[in-house]
Amino acid sequence: MPNFTTAAPKEATGRSLRLIRTPSPGAFVGIITCTHMVGCPTHYWHQRTVPCEAPNCEPCSEGYPWRWHGYVTCVAEKSNEHLLFEVTAQASEQFTEYHKRHGTLLGCQFRAERAGGKTNGRVLIRTKPADLQKTSLPSPPDIVKSLSHIWNIPTSDISEVGLQKDTPRLQVTQTDPEPA
Repeated sequence: MPNFTTAAPKEATGRSLRLIRTPSPGAFVGIITCTHMVGCPTHYWHQRTVPCEAPNCEPCSEGYPWRWHGYVTCVAEKSNEHLLFEVTAQASEQFTEYHKRHGTLLGCQFRAERAGGKTNGRVLIRTKPADLQKTSLPSPPDIVKSLSHIWNIPTSDISEVGLQKDTPRLQVTQTDPEPA
């Protein structure tokens, strides 16, 4: 029998964040809700971004090049929606520098826009500390779990295999589904 309630739980589990990228034209302004960026090599394969799973990676075996993408969680300035923001390696440099200066990304206000407003223009990011007296940030969600949901990777297949620059290094172990 279902457990009906009159209100949603404070910490809804299993909720996936909407993934966004830098718009064109225009800009995106948000405040980061996580302490550090999480990233991995990815392929653009079959009209979508998928994680590289080298050495046994189908896109790699078909000759598709990989690119590194980083992800942070943030609250959008305009809508106050909690989102997952994707950034390329080159554009992520501003987040890396901010983290070096402040020891965290939590509370970093950023503005992302494309050079010349072009669809595939280089992403330009400006950062500054947000005035947290005027806003309250939600708890940071698990970025890896959100990406796993988007990429349809069971979270039970993810394990920590060490640290890389003080950030947990994760490995995805794909298991074959049980025969029916």
